[in-house]
Amino acid sequence: MEFSCTATRSADRVVLTVAGDVDLAAHGVFQTDLDQAWDADCDLVIDCSRITFLDSMGLRVLVHAMQRASTHGRDIALAAPSEPVQRVLDLAGIRTLFTEIGPVADAGTETGSAS
Repeated sequence: MEFSCTATRSADRVVLTVAGDVDLAAHGVFQTDLDQAWDADCDLVIDCSRITFLDSMGLRVLVHAMQRASTHGRDIALAAPSEPVQRVLDLAGIRTLFTEIGPVADAGTETGSAS
């Protein structure tokens, strides 16, 4: 499935909705989209419910976001992580480092999107 990423912002958080395969080919776009949508001035929610594949490079983007949030005193949560996301987090032994929440509704106005 083709990668896509859309960001919405509300007063207190950015929700990044990620879909498709998050792999070597897509990780650069994912990182760029995340950096453009979220400057660590609020909390971040990454909606992982539509991710169909996640490899180590996609995992790297998630870990980098978690480290950035921690550095800035912000929270990061993974919303409704799909089975592929759960599997990779479990295999890496870091699933408990992320807060997992249920599905999120539209968080506000769209701030960007990529394919």
